[in-house]
Amino acid sequence: MIAVGAHKPVLAQAYSALDQGAEPEAALVTAIKEAVSNPDSVWAALLEPVIGPRTPADYEAQIRCILTARKDARNWRKRAKFWKGKAKKDTSSADLVTPSPSDISSIVEELPDARKRALKELI
Repeated sequence: MIAVGAHKPVLAQAYSALDQGAEPEAALVTAIKEAVSNPDSVWAALLEPVIGPRTPADYEAQIRCILTARKDARNWRKRAKFWKGKAKKDTSSADLVTPSPSDISSIVEELPDARKRALKELI
């Protein structure tokens, strides 16, 4: 769109609306809507697939995408469960600290004096 200069009239219209006191978002959206309403505009050709009618193939593609995402999430949960169980069975790593939020609050670290002073200065 930039290569063919399609952005210039839209931005010019939005800028003139801003000069007249319009809100920035409203000015830009209005300018884009007017450009889309012109059938000869590049904007109409670009945004038609986004805001136009959906075909059955579009719905099928979205359903496949959702099902694939759910399947991937299930697989990741299975992997996490496997490795969590594996880690719990291994007693050699029982004293390791993990970045889990539930365990962070129970960690008590003794700060060196220099860091204690710096902390007091910040507070």
